[in-house]
Amino acid sequence: MCQIARRYDNFEATVCWVPGHSDVHGNEEPDKQAKLAAESRHNNSPTNDLPHYLHHGTLPLSIPAIKEVHRKATQARWEQLWRQSPCYAHMN
Repeated sequence: MCQIARRYDNFEATVCWVPGHSDVHGNEEPDKQAKLAAESRHNNSPTNDLPHYLHHGTLPLSIPAIKEVHRKATQARWEQLWRQSPCYAHMN
């Protein structure tokens, strides 16, 4: 089952589900490339070739890591807003 995920100016990305390790034509090369990219950052795409939201930093590797990144960003934003509020000055 395949569907077009996104169309960009210079390419089209198609996402397909294929059963793993079943010798499906075209399945071996993406698997090889994914393993190569996982070995080292030097094997990854150049930053300028990635979508803009991937230009800074790295992505968390798990759901708990994503939640922790979000929690820290939310906490930092809350602290910034709190310090700017009139209540902060009054309570200090």
